[in-house]
Order: sequence, then C-alpha cells, then structure tokens
Amino acid sequence: MQVPSAQPARRWPLYLGVFLVLILLTVIEIMVAGSGVTPPALNVILLALSFSKAGLVAAFYMHLRGDHRLYTAIFVLPVLLLMVFAVLSVLI
Repeated sequence: MQVPSAQPARRWPLYLGVFLVLILLTVIEIMVAGSGVTPPALNVILLALSFSKAGLVAAFYMHLRGDHRLYTAIFVLPVLLLMVFAVLSVLI
C-alpha cells in the first residue's frame, strides 16, 4: 500500500509556461509602444495587453483558476467594468 505524499505535485512547467507568456506579452507591449501606432489605438492595444497579463497573473499565480466561480466573478466583474470604462474614455 502506497502512502500519499503530503506535498502537492510540482507545477513548475505550468508556472514556467505562464511566465514565458507574460514575458512574450511584455515584449509585444514594448514593440507596440515603439511602433508608429496613433495614440487612441495605441492606448486600446496596450490596455488589452495589460488586462490579459493581469488576467494570467490572477488566474495562475493568485490561484483564481481553481477557486469557486463566485470568487472569480467577484474579481472579474470589476475588472471587466474597468476595462469597458477605460476603452470608452479613450474612444470618446
């Protein structure tokens, strides 16, 4: 009979993959910021990239991905509203 270990399974590959995606998104942000995109479009693109990075951090490093749906909704709803208002303020 095998005794279950007290330590959870290692998740290094998952966290390393998320970290690499975050680095890639940061590089894309730097490339977009250095390009000749006009300021309103630049703001929308950078906001979308920033919110996607924040979503990855919240889902994987804050462990919202495995939490109850109510906790995720409590976190995601204000972020979505903030994103809508930010995009509307840029476009108007």
